[in-house]
Amino acid sequence: MLVNDGTASQAEAGGLAVEMANGMKLVGSRTAGQDGSVTFFSIPGGIRVSFSGTEFRHADGHQLQRVGLQPDLVVQPTIAGIGAGRDEVLERATPYMNELTVQPAK
Repeated sequence: MLVNDGTASQAEAGGLAVEMANGMKLVGSRTAGQDGSVTFFSIPGGIRVSFSGTEFRHADGHQLQRVGLQPDLVVQPTIAGIGAGRDEVLERATPYMNELTVQPAK
C-alpha cells in the first residue's frame, strides 16, 4: 500500500486492518495519525472545537493516533522527480513488491 502524510482517518484504519490481516507492506512516508471518529462543536466566541472520540491501536497495542502508520520502505518524492513528472514512490514500490513475491528456487 502506498502511503504518505495525506493518508488519514479511514484510510489509516483500513491500512491498519489489512496490515494486521495479511502483513501487507507499506511504502512511502508516515501517515497523518488522524484516525477515529471526529466530533465538532462551537463554543462562545465563534470558536470551533473538534476532537477524536475513537482510539485505534496496532495489534501489539502501540499507538496509532498522532504517530501514524510507519512504512516498511520509506520513499519520498523529490523536487526533481516532481518536476520531471515522475512518481518516485511507485517507481521504488514496484521492485520492492516484486522482491517480496519472488519465491526462491527449491
